[in-house]
Amino acid sequence: MAEEPITPPGTPPFVPGITDPKLAPDVVEELHWAEDPEFKKFLAETNAENEMRLKEINETLALENNTADIPPTINFENEEETTEERLPFLSEFKKKIESPTEYVTKRSQSVWNTGAGAMVWDENTGQERWMLTHQSGDNLNFTNKGVSLLATNNKQENILGDNFSTTKGDSFVQSQGNKEEKTFGDFTLIAGNPSFFTNPLYDNWFEEYQDIAAAKAGPELAYGGFGNNTNAEYLIDGTPAEDGSVEGGSFNRNPAQEGVQDIMIEKSGKLAEIESDMGVGGNIKLLTAKHILLQAGGGTASFDSGITVPNGRSVTKNYNVEDGKAVEETQPVPVYESKDTASAVPFGDVTISAGTKIRMNAGAGGVGIKSAGDVSIAATGRYTIGGAEVAIGGSTIGDSGRVTIVSDTDVFVDSGQLITHNAPYINNIAKEQITYVTPCAVFTGDLHVTGDLRVEGSIISCGFYGIRAKGDIVAGGGKVSLLNHRHGGVETGTGNTCKPLTGPGQN
Repeated sequence: MAEEPITPPGTPPFVPGITDPKLAPDVVEELHWAEDPEFKKFLAETNAENEMRLKEINETLALENNTADIPPTINFENEEETTEERLPFLSEFKKKIESPTEYVTKRSQSVWNTGAGAMVWDENTGQERWMLTHQSGDNLNFTNKGVSLLATNNKQENILGDNFSTTKGDSFVQSQGNKEEKTFGDFTLIAGNPSFFTNPLYDNWFEEYQDIAAAKAGPELAYGGFGNNTNAEYLIDGTPAEDGSVEGGSFNRNPAQEGVQDIMIEKSGKLAEIESDMGVGGNIKLLTAKHILLQAGGGTASFDSGITVPNGRSVTKNYNVEDGKAVEETQPVPVYESKDTASAVPFGDVTISAGTKIRMNAGAGGVGIKSAGDVSIAATGRYTIGGAEVAIGGSTIGDSGRVTIVSDTDVFVDSGQLITHNAPYINNIAKEQITYVTPCAVFTGDLHVTGDLRVEGSIISCGFYGIRAKGDIVAGGGKVSLLNHRHGGVETGTGNTCKPLTGPGQN
């Protein structure tokens, strides 16, 4: 007998047909007569002649199972009457084989021993095996249940052509040390049912689901609107406020919102059928106890991706008053021009595309994104930036940075305590009106108004020169002119001048 092979390392959870008890053989054979209670009852009611015949039948069954040394002789009084005719119910008694050794009909083993190792052939029926064993313990074992390979030291493969490996069931690969895979060509990792790549399952599913999505996207009240991606127009059923806004108006419920559940029930059958064609699984999970490095290309292309023109655009700097008119003074500001200098680089791209969602979560180390070129983050839905402090800066090596904020309709800035604008020149330009709603407005320097100054309250001057005017000042509803103001003579006996004169030249 050859030495027993060294047992291979731990196997995956189960191997179909080997360790899965559900796939064990289910074999049946004829029951022995003595194992059934109904058969025992029959024996008690028969005579000695029938007992003798049953004994002969038992000997015949023992012969068929290869457990009798000499075939017994079966003699019936009526030789034309067969066993099946006398006992037609015998085939109804079945049992499951509890041990595979009941079917062993052949036992044989051949061994070829050498100084380098051995080869063993086992020919036991149902247990056929061929094993090659090296003197070090390495072995290759072929059995009815599978093939096992044990390498006590290193195992190497060198395939000069192509290599194909197909596993019908699950596949498990374990490395208890480091693992490295090098591919000098493209490396492609695909997970999912092949139908995803051969059938238009995506398009079919989206086509069925679009009615549900349209119903969900609509507002609960029928105050109208437009879809941000499809430009779908939603109906209006109600009355807006006096200024035309939805807020403060009265609108009826959107009937599409009330029918969402009915649409989902209607579409569920077809969606379930398409999802069934998609199959199960298809997820890729990357788990690591420490770090993940994702790198494309051997280095970073850090050449210029654009230029900043320091005096690229002219904007309003301030207004100077000349001859009573405001004259605009302009100043050049920087403009950045993006240049496509990286699209021709044949390496270094990383592309992540998600059909529905991308979720990223980082711990206390934070998130850092740095680019030598442009960075664009855009969304057709709401884009939210938040944090304990939000800093937005435009800065370059040549101090030519710029920040631009553009909105189609509205820009709203709200602070719980303070808003500060700090710059040598600040321009507020409104085509219609600028409104300041405040208990007090303070100007620490001069206030120059090129238009009319209308004051509904009082004008109080605390300066040394008071109020000085190049033009006339008229009081009393335009009746008394300060510039052409004259009095008559002195009133007799009082010393006071007469009342101001009225008429031409007084007003």
